[in-house]
Amino acid sequence: MASAPARAALGVCFAAWLAASSAGHAAIVDCLADGVVSFQSGFTDPNTGFRYSELPGIVLGPPGASLPVQGSTSVLSLGVAGVITLAFTDNLIVDGPGPDFIVFENAFFKGSVPSSPTSTCNVFAEPGSVAVSGDGVTWTAFPYDVGALSLVGQDQTPCSAIPLLGGLAGLTPTFTGNWTVPDDPSVWDTAGTGGVSGAGGDAFDLADVGLTQARFVRITDLALGTGFAGNAEGFDLDAVVAINSIPSPPVGPDSDGDGLTDADEQIIYLTDPLGSDSDGDQTPDGEEVAGCRSPLTSAASAWFIYSADLIFPAQATDQLRWNFLSATSTYDLIRGTLASVDAASDPVDLGPVACIDENSFNLTSGDHPDAAIPPAGGGFFYLLRPSGGSYGPASDGRPRAPLSGDCLP
Repeated sequence: MASAPARAALGVCFAAWLAASSAGHAAIVDCLADGVVSFQSGFTDPNTGFRYSELPGIVLGPPGASLPVQGSTSVLSLGVAGVITLAFTDNLIVDGPGPDFIVFENAFFKGSVPSSPTSTCNVFAEPGSVAVSGDGVTWTAFPYDVGALSLVGQDQTPCSAIPLLGGLAGLTPTFTGNWTVPDDPSVWDTAGTGGVSGAGGDAFDLADVGLTQARFVRITDLALGTGFAGNAEGFDLDAVVAINSIPSPPVGPDSDGDGLTDADEQIIYLTDPLGSDSDGDQTPDGEEVAGCRSPLTSAASAWFIYSADLIFPAQATDQLRWNFLSATSTYDLIRGTLASVDAASDPVDLGPVACIDENSFNLTSGDHPDAAIPPAGGGFFYLLRPSGGSYGPASDGRPRAPLSGDCLP
């Protein structure tokens, strides 16, 4: 899983069910998908699909924790022939050196992990086709060998078949590791578990389809009937991560032209707002942040700022949902009244707050019910923090602190 800075930067917005959760506010730039544009479930009753009730947040975050022989459960099952479309709003996938984005499913090695490039092994695979678009209207699909689909087994697929199925997702075993390092299934990585680089997943290069950029990714289950019947049928989407990416145009002054606002550089990323390459590695700060790599070091390891987007399902504002951040970290959630905030104080006084959820393991589960109604003409705010951490800084960098009613440390 990613390494992250000690303090969390929290972005909050209110969006319609299945809408892009980052639309309408200056989002924290990262390499992760920001919204679900549409989802056509392959289940007769969509509610029966695995983790359907946790949309859209369950697929908007980094890859979930998994093992080489055990797939992640932080996934959405598309069902037979299900189709999902994701949007990147705070960043844009661009064609760079090598692969440009990675699709993570919960594929895993069956039985044992191969110890050499000649080892006989099998993978639990549920292939899905992948298409990309710059505008959400015109789509370009990655080509693949239809004839090679006959190599996909009901419960297991030979490892030797994976390179022949190039152009599809849901093939390469996924497990916790460096998910900014793409895997090449045709090359054995002696430093990787079972020959898999980074965290595995299936990598895609925009150059293969003649595109220079993309903002939307669509994944379609191929209805092969692999796996087992039930609520987890079909392609199981974990995450989509951009590894060659640039920030969307910043909302606010950007003195060094690196794609990050001066305020965000000073308060959130702790980078130099007057120098576009804070770590001197010849890569602009904004490009590193948009690829989930630290702008403060030259390391290629996975790194991102926790940006928790709050989502209300349409016409159901008593339910709160968040983008997936981690399968292991815990979080506190508070609610306060806007009229009670004293923005002139230092630290910013949030006034009395209510503890909605304390020490929660998974933000996407449980919907965090809140039946309270704000006063006429007023409104509520919600803040999230890693348990024991802070509620992040105000826009000018001052800390924010509840006066009373805080969740316990």
